[in-house]
Amino acid sequence: MLRFRYSLLLVALPLLAQRAVPVENEFVRVVSVVDKHVDKPGSVHEHQQNRVMIYLDPGEINIRYAKPDANHKDEDQHWKAGEVAWSAAGGMHTSQHVSASPTRIIEIELRKNTGKNAGPAPKDAILENAQVRVYRGSTTPAAGLDFIAVDPKSAETLWNRLPAGSGPFIITLLK
Repeated sequence: MLRFRYSLLLVALPLLAQRAVPVENEFVRVVSVVDKHVDKPGSVHEHQQNRVMIYLDPGEINIRYAKPDANHKDEDQHWKAGEVAWSAAGGMHTSQHVSASPTRIIEIELRKNTGKNAGPAPKDAILENAQVRVYRGSTTPAAGLDFIAVDPKSAETLWNRLPAGSGPFIITLLK
């Protein structure tokens, strides 16, 4: 009986540490994260892909780089609910969530470009670069474009379709 309980524990422990991955394909890997307060920085790590970060809750996160450079500087980040940020790949660093309350984050890891033209940029784009265009909207993007749509209230995250409800949603068009 003890061996059975130990086996269950070995199976259950990794599941507790997993993050939800609502979308994964050749172009993106989307990770839904809940960062909780920690007393010490996490382990040193590096992100291999550029990312779009969507903060669903307010939060404070301290980032410390092993070797800061022009693209990777130590930061004490303060996020409001609904904010969107670009996070460049690379840079060995630690992170420490210092807020008292948990912060839900949608991380869109960009694997490769789609090679599609996203068309003219809207006036209200939140983020625009060679890989993505991010904006708030309630209508489906033009046919043939690949996108991630996030409901900032429910955290529902979908590939090439809008979540249920009237929006507005945070839409990330892939280029």
